[in-house]
Amino acid sequence: MFRDLVQVESNVFITARERGKRVPNLCRDGHNIWVNQGRAYLSHVISPAYGLSAPVDNSFIKYIGMGIGGNRQTTPIGTYYPTLAAHYPGQSTYDKADLTIKYLERPVKVSGTAGVGSASGVWGTLVDAPPAFSGVALSTTEFLVVFSEADFHLGGAYPSVPISEAGLILSSQQISHTSDSVYDYVTPPYINDSSRQRIVGYHGFAPITKTSSITLEIRWKIQF
Repeated sequence: MFRDLVQVESNVFITARERGKRVPNLCRDGHNIWVNQGRAYLSHVISPAYGLSAPVDNSFIKYIGMGIGGNRQTTPIGTYYPTLAAHYPGQSTYDKADLTIKYLERPVKVSGTAGVGSASGVWGTLVDAPPAFSGVALSTTEFLVVFSEADFHLGGAYPSVPISEAGLILSSQQISHTSDSVYDYVTPPYINDSSRQRIVGYHGFAPITKTSSITLEIRWKIQF
């Protein structure tokens, strides 16, 4: 019996810099998971039944979003960051080994207006285009995003943000939304499923204290 096994392996590298200099204690690296939504997306892309005749989804990886959720989050957000907790409510329970994850647990705005309700904002950043391909038979691709000093702080509303999760977002997803389009501020776990950005890849990590003097470079490598 002949059997082939094709795997998708990923690595996420987060580099923090202050005034251009690397900050080692704020840098992270590790393996992400390709969640079930991502696996279904890949099967549609490479299947002749869908990819050649009647594509189900012509989308591609376009954004990286960040959040303060996930079970690697060890900061008592409600105590130390009450405003942040009120604007981005929820739990910190997502396990990055859980393939059923659909979206970031507690996504945060990259830019926009602080607050709840009709407060508008952007919940992800464009990856550099085109992504780089390398390796044997060009089997590795890498998506790069740089979050600037001003990102996540929304005009100084949040002096620091304990970032602890990241997700790959497809081009089919709308990333400009009001706060109440992403969060249900009444019912736990406070997730508005109808318009929250769905992800294909997820990564949780020990929190990074993102201040307005820190930039974050995210390199998300996928190897087939």
